[in-house]
Parts: sequence; structure tokens; C-alpha cells
Amino acid sequence: SRDGIFVSGMFSSPKDIPETVIQASAAACSAGELLAPARGTLVRTKAYPPEIFVNGQPPRIGVFVCHCGTNIGGVVDVPSVVEYAMTLPNVVYADDNLYTCSSDTQEKIKEAIKEHKLNKVVVASCSPRTHESLFQETIREAGLNRYLFEMANIRDQCSWVHMKEPIAATEKSRELLKMAVAKARGLKPLQRIKIGVTPKALVIGGGASGMNAALSLADQGYHAYLVEKSDSLGGKLKKLHYSFEYDDLQQYLRDLTKQVMSNDKISVYLDSAVKDTNGYVGNFTSTIVSNKDPSIVDEMDHGVVIVATGAEEYKPKEYLYNENSNVITQVDLEKQLATGSGGKYGTVVMIQCVGSRNGEHPYCSRICCGEAIKNATKIRETDPDSNVFILYRDIRTYGLMEKNYEKAREAGVVFIQYDENDKPNVYTENKQGKETLVVSTNDPVLGEKITIEADKLVLSAGITHGESNEELAQMLKIPINQDGFFLEAHAKLRPVDFATEGVFFCGLAHSPKLMEESISQAKAAVSRACTILSKDELEATGVTAKVRTNRCTGCGLCVMVCPYNALAINEEKNVVEVNAATCKGCGACAATCRSSAIDVLGYSDGQVYAIIDTLVSD
Repeated sequence: SRDGIFVSGMFSSPKDIPETVIQASAAACSAGELLAPARGTLVRTKAYPPEIFVNGQPPRIGVFVCHCGTNIGGVVDVPSVVEYAMTLPNVVYADDNLYTCSSDTQEKIKEAIKEHKLNKVVVASCSPRTHESLFQETIREAGLNRYLFEMANIRDQCSWVHMKEPIAATEKSRELLKMAVAKARGLKPLQRIKIGVTPKALVIGGGASGMNAALSLADQGYHAYLVEKSDSLGGKLKKLHYSFEYDDLQQYLRDLTKQVMSNDKISVYLDSAVKDTNGYVGNFTSTIVSNKDPSIVDEMDHGVVIVATGAEEYKPKEYLYNENSNVITQVDLEKQLATGSGGKYGTVVMIQCVGSRNGEHPYCSRICCGEAIKNATKIRETDPDSNVFILYRDIRTYGLMEKNYEKAREAGVVFIQYDENDKPNVYTENKQGKETLVVSTNDPVLGEKITIEADKLVLSAGITHGESNEELAQMLKIPINQDGFFLEAHAKLRPVDFATEGVFFCGLAHSPKLMEESISQAKAAVSRACTILSKDELEATGVTAKVRTNRCTGCGLCVMVCPYNALAINEEKNVVEVNAATCKGCGACAATCRSSAIDVLGYSDGQVYAIIDTLVSD
């Protein structure tokens, strides 16, 4: 309601951590749209000291053991672990800290590097997944190469899983630290390569989330290519007409479409598909082909990809759907209510969880309860003489939607619970020469079977994954979960990112969600994408595969297993070559190579054997 002020997280409504993180990123995106003209005007280039030359020098290892409040210190005897660290070869300094990730401890680490002439650093604390980059940055600020750092996870892998065994947990912490120090002795400086960035984005899918993503990109100042498989924009929004908050979603769709089509920073490809995408973060090349005329091909360069391909409505196979004209879905009912074509509704029965929470689709489709309550309330408002029954397993009007459930009850909607193993029975009877739709169900309150003669039976059909998800997953090297939806890199830490850098997603492509949630996730995806597009160049990781050409036979097994397409066979030399810009150092190639011709820098065979040997030697 006020320009320049945005809300996110629990302040807006009850929500889980992933939704909180998504909404925070969306708020950052909205702020970025306002600040786009000023981008870069206050940027200062961070100056690092020259790297200390450590090659050929004996290891001087500093160890920092974290209490992590009581997360570690409440179980593990941290002082004894520090004492043990000082007995390990090449460890010249060891200390414990309440929170090693705190800014004051970061300064202590820098001072210790300088004072004790440390050339390797080991931190025993939480997960490298969340904090390794922080500690790497700290030692780089002190003059050490960021890859002269090793981490022992004594929280997730020790104190948390052995919280009732403090003595054993302390002993295991010593072992984990000993292994980390053994690896640290063999660490060598690694260099990151710099790669340029194409400040453009490809958005796949022209529904509500895809269009909002494209508009946000344009408002941030970046060109967006928007590819939609059908001949018009809108996706599932084309079937929605109103909500509790908005009376005319079709007008919103028309306005949104007009904004997209008239924006000179958005190139729209209707009735088209992405047939091929190659490259890596900051430097992708994609081929767009017209569905109507395959000879019409366009190729574009872009720095990021946002997947917004949406999902499908489940087509019921039960309850006489497609057999009786009075059996419809919530989408059909909403259209009738919006256009006034439904007439008098009489008695309406709604059945929940159709195509959801079963053997075929074990997940909850999230929106079905809200849709049923919205439409049931609308029926009672437009036709007060009507009777509306909702047969449900569990009502899931999460967050602030609970008030809508209360509103429906007050409006006279009757809710009857049914058991998963005793679903409603739907059949027809001939009464007075007229075929009548009958719904039979057990009423747990009355404790007996009841029958309802229904003028309309409305099925709350669930949401299933998009038809093109598997094909896109293979093309972009991105994962899908067991239900066919796209899988994020981390539900809480990276809820709109894929493990593949530079590729993001939003909307129903990820999971069933409300339109508001899809729009929020679209802006969150743009916010993350702009962390790449806003840079002139990126630094690739130093942890990459390295081929020993004298051992490589060019068999190509490593090329087949590489999930990032980072390897290719040099036909002239018959050896495999690594694209360091694409490689993420996952190690699949090294594990597959039968000639031991591939090492992963920072995780070489020698370093791994050192870890094993120090453990076995005990």
C-alpha cells in the first residue's frame, strides 16, 4: 500500500521456512526494480592482499573448534578436542570459539594466520554446505588462497546424531578433526577462472509466474526471452476468474499480458518450444523452434534460465466423470459461476482429494480445499436457496485462509468428513422418469450412511506435473522428484535454485501452490537470477576435474556420466578435456574412470588416501 516498503515472512502470514525465504527474495526483487537505475553507482571493488606464497613450505596448520552455542558444546567436550588438535602433526595453533562464524571470530582467525604464520586452516564446526564459503573468504582476506581451507562437520555428523552419547561424540569429533587435518596437509592453492556474463534471461513458460518473471527482469533492466508452448499467454490463469481477494482475475490477466507484449525488453515466442540449450552459467545458448512450422528457428544467447512451465489439472477417472454431464471439476464450476451460466444450483456436492493423496499421487495438491471453499461460498452468495455439501478427508486451508473456511461455515456450507478407506459412492437412479445423481457417504457425526441427491457433483481435482518436465530435465541437466515436479537445490537455503548454476524455477513447475505463491516465487527466481546478471564476470570454482592425459584412453565413460556436460573427447588427441567453466567438481568422472586418469582438484587421490590412512592407522 506504500511505495518502497515491502513485507515478507511471518510478518505477512504464517508460513514455513522455504516460503519465508522465497518471499524475502521476492521483496528484494521488488526493491531491486525500484533501484535498478541506480545499480552499480555505489559499488566498491573489494581489494584483497596479495596471496601468500606457500608452495614448498612445510604445513603450518591452524585449527578452530566451534561450540556453536550448545549445538556442539552441549554434547562434545570442545576443550578436549582442541587439546587433541595440538597433538596432531603440523598443527601449530588451536583454539575454541563460541561461534566461529561470528564477525569477531573471523577477525581472530585473520590475526592468528598473521601471528602464527599459518598456511593451512581447519575449522571444526557445522556444515561446509552453509559456511565453507564464509571461512574461505576469511582466509583469503588474510592473504591465504581460499582453497587452503578444510572443514570438519562435528555438528551435523556428530553432536546432532549422537546427542545422547557425549563421550562417543567427543571421540568421533577427534577422529573427524584428525581426518580433516590429514587432508589439509596436502592442500594446494587453486585458481578460479573468470567468465563473462550475457545480461539476458530465458523464461520458459508464459503463465502467471513466467510473465511476472519476465516483467520483473525487464524492470530490472535486463532483456527476457519468454517462450510459451501454446498460442496465448496465461497458462492456468486463463481458467481462473476470481478469488477471495480479487473479483476479476481475467482482467488481471489481460493487463498482465498487455504489459508483457508491449515491453520492448521482452521478446515473446508463442506456440514455440525450447529444443536445445547448451553452455553454462552466464553463457547459455538456446534454440527456439515454432510448433507450427519447425523450419522457423531462432537462436539466442542468455546468462540464466528460469523454468516456469506450470503443471496440469488431474483428469478424474472416478465418480462418473465424463459419464454424467452433471459431474464437473472445480475449474468448470468456477467458469459457470463467473459467467452466470450455471443457473439455479439446487443441491451441490463437492468431493475433495480427487487425484491427490493416493497411491498414484501421494502428495497434497494444496489448492483444492481453498478452491472448493471459494466456489461453495460463491454458490451460497449467488443462490441462497442452494444446498452445498463438501465431502473431505482433511480441510487444509493453511495460514490466513482459515478465515475463508469460517466464512463458508457461516454461509451455510455443510462439511462432512470421509475416511480414505471408505470413499463416497456415486451412482445414478431413475426417479420419476428422471436420471438422478446420488452420492452416498458415511457421516461420522451421525454414525450412519447418508445419501444426497445432487444436482451437481463437483470434483476437486488435484495438480499433476507438467508434461514436458522430463524432457526439460534432461536438456537443462536439472532434477525432478518422484512426483515429477522440479527439485530445488535445498528446500530452505536455495528454494528457487537448481543444483545447476544459472538455472532457476518458479510456480507450479515446482509444486502445487496458490497464484500469489507462484508470483512470489517468480520474483524470487528473478532476484536470484539478478545476482548473476548484474555482474560483468563470474568466478568459476577452483575445484574442478583434471585429466592426466598420459593415462587417459579416451573411452568416454566420464563424458557419459558428467551431469554438467563439462567433459568432451578431443578426437585428434583421443583424450578427454575439461571445460573448467562448466565443471562443478562433483567427482562423478573421477569415480568412473577405470584408468585413474582423473583427479578432482582439492579432492585428489592422494588427499583422499591421506584421510583413509590416518583413520585406518588407529
